[in-house]
Formats: sequence, C-alpha cells, structure tokens
Amino acid sequence: MRKSLKGFTLVEIIAVVAIVGIIIVALYSFFMNNFKVVQQQAQIANIESQAKRLQDSIKQWLQMADQQSIAYYPLSGKVYMIVYEDQTSYPNGVEYLIGYESSEKKITIEKRMGSNSSTVWYLKGKVVNFTVTDNPPQIIIQYTVDLGVRGQTRTYKVVYNRRYDW
Repeated sequence: MRKSLKGFTLVEIIAVVAIVGIIIVALYSFFMNNFKVVQQQAQIANIESQAKRLQDSIKQWLQMADQQSIAYYPLSGKVYMIVYEDQTSYPNGVEYLIGYESSEKKITIEKRMGSNSSTVWYLKGKVVNFTVTDNPPQIIIQYTVDLGVRGQTRTYKVVYNRRYDW
C-alpha cells in the first residue's frame, strides 16, 4: 500500500515567492517615497523657519530703531538703522546694516557696537531676490527664498512706516 504524500509543488513555491517579492517591492517603494516627502517637507520647514525668523527680527529692529536713522543706500544695497538695545553698554545705539550678497545668495546682517563688529548671514544659497523700496515714510524690504523643492519659492515682505513727520 502506498501512502499519499502531501506537499507543495515547485510551481506553487515559485508563485508564492514571486507574489511575496512583488509585495515587498511595493511596500519598499511606498515607504521610500514617503520618506522622501517627509525629508522635503522638513527641508522646506527649516528654510521657512529661518526666513520667518529673519522677517521677525527685521520688523523688531525697525520698531526699536531711531526712526530718523532708518535709511536705504542703493549703491551698497543696504538698509541702515541705529537700534537702542542696551543703553547701558551702548548708549549711542547699535548700528545694523542689512544687505544681500548675490554671489552667495544670502542676506547679511552686520551689527556694529562701538568698535566691535559682527556679521551673520541668513539663508545662504537660498535667496533668489532681494529688493528694498524706500518711499518715506514707508520702507519695504522684500526677499524671495528658494525652498529647494521643484523650483518652489516663497516671498517674504516687511512693510514698515516710520513714526515721524517728513
């Protein structure tokens, strides 16, 4: 008497391996695409955070500045102002120069405190346009930032009205 053996045939095993392979490739592709999207969104959020922080800082400096000191110098492309931050250390105020370096696509902030000076930059390699419109009493500082994803850009604008009579 012969016993009947039960098992899988080679064709069944190959079919199962192929189906499992297709499922694994689809899941891998799905997760990798999601990972790329999350990375892009994190990059955009970081750039937008820097741009917004710069916008807020410029607004704050303009509000704290000696209103008659706020000026735009077209030849240098810089906005100048004297800000009274710490009158005990710097009774004559702190000078700020806000400018744009097109070669490195960045916005620079030069801070002069007496004989000391420091320069910081924002959004290096990301600023595609920087314009200043000075129509007293209003000054408009506008910059466009490349978000680094599929050519997306965002424009930030600071509109400030000086608080003194012209």
